[in-house]
Amino acid sequence: MPNVEECLAHCQFLISKGRGAEAAKLVLPRLEAQRRKANKEGKTRLVKDLHNAEAYADWHKEFDRYVTICVDPNVAYSIMLRLLQQLPDDSIKRLSEDDAEKPSLSDA
Repeated sequence: MPNVEECLAHCQFLISKGRGAEAAKLVLPRLEAQRRKANKEGKTRLVKDLHNAEAYADWHKEFDRYVTICVDPNVAYSIMLRLLQQLPDDSIKRLSEDDAEKPSLSDA
């Protein structure tokens, strides 16, 4: 991901090519994450890019499983959130290290 200085250089290039009047938006991921956490807009939609079709299918399979069992989607989402919140940071770190040692699907 480019940093602010690299974005500035790209903007200067675009301006030099006559594209300075085009609509644009600078996105700083850390600030965007803080904005999403605060959620002052009251947004209710969750969108995540899972980067591969298998992960997408697996996530939706689990979401559907919870909703089917709970019947009410809001109850299912509440349970999923509570489960995610219960896992301590050190466990998440350990799991991520274990996962990094395993070959990924793209290595096959």
